[in-house]
Amino acid sequence: MLKLMSYTILVGLFGSLPLQAGSRHNHLAMNTSKIGNDHQFTSKEHAVIKVSVIKQENIHEKTLVQIKLTRIKDDQPIALNDLKEAHTQKVHLLIIDDSLTDYHHIHPETTNKVGVYQFEWTPKINGNYRLWADLLPVETNQQQYVAVDLIKDKKVAEIDKASFMQSTVEGYTFKLSFENENLIAGNPVMGKIIVTNEKGEPVKTLEPVMAAYAHIVGFSENQQSVVHLHPMGTEPTKKADRGGPELEFHLQPMSPGFIKLFAQVKINGKELFVPFGINIKAKA
Repeated sequence: MLKLMSYTILVGLFGSLPLQAGSRHNHLAMNTSKIGNDHQFTSKEHAVIKVSVIKQENIHEKTLVQIKLTRIKDDQPIALNDLKEAHTQKVHLLIIDDSLTDYHHIHPETTNKVGVYQFEWTPKINGNYRLWADLLPVETNQQQYVAVDLIKDKKVAEIDKASFMQSTVEGYTFKLSFENENLIAGNPVMGKIIVTNEKGEPVKTLEPVMAAYAHIVGFSENQQSVVHLHPMGTEPTKKADRGGPELEFHLQPMSPGFIKLFAQVKINGKELFVPFGINIKAKA
């Protein structure tokens, strides 16, 4: 059983995560006694980097995208040397469409221009998309997320806000549960995902994905906040390490509304993105 013994960070649009980071990347506070001290942050308070889209070009069935990372205070480009590695990468891009259906986790490549990074991708939906850059600047040693609209010329899509706690992907069933049935904004709660195969047997062969057994990413219905969880406790240190079947975590949503969660895991060499939907109630 793998425990995600930590709490959720909810980051505001163009926001940043003011966590002191050590040698290992961590989006979460390791001291669970501080669960009640979680807050929502804005870019004006903590962000030191901004992201912009400078090029989009269709190449066959894929789209080539170039983004630029610059320092807010002086507009200087952000090179790889200005960033720390976090879970095997220095730049993580979290991309979601406005229906909260099509999620991509991408790592861009450098170009011959300092501060400019590029990637190829294929959107599955003809809709609007937002890109979140997950960064750990050397300057601050604090995790931050910065966002930009990747596609913003389509009709706004409707979001299916129905809660669902179970998904089956590639024959594997993922069941999400919480210790309390009602999820209340501001209140921490223990959650758990159990993974089973087609025979209903527990799956104990979760493979490392970017130095973790699971990455849980969630997006709010207003698309102005992101939640990102990584496993705590024993993390994989070599390719042969395996985890599962249970993933436990603390969740502390700071605002009411719908959140679409995606659990990214790897089984038999294939990465799976498993969706869930949860609704957060306002505190009475």
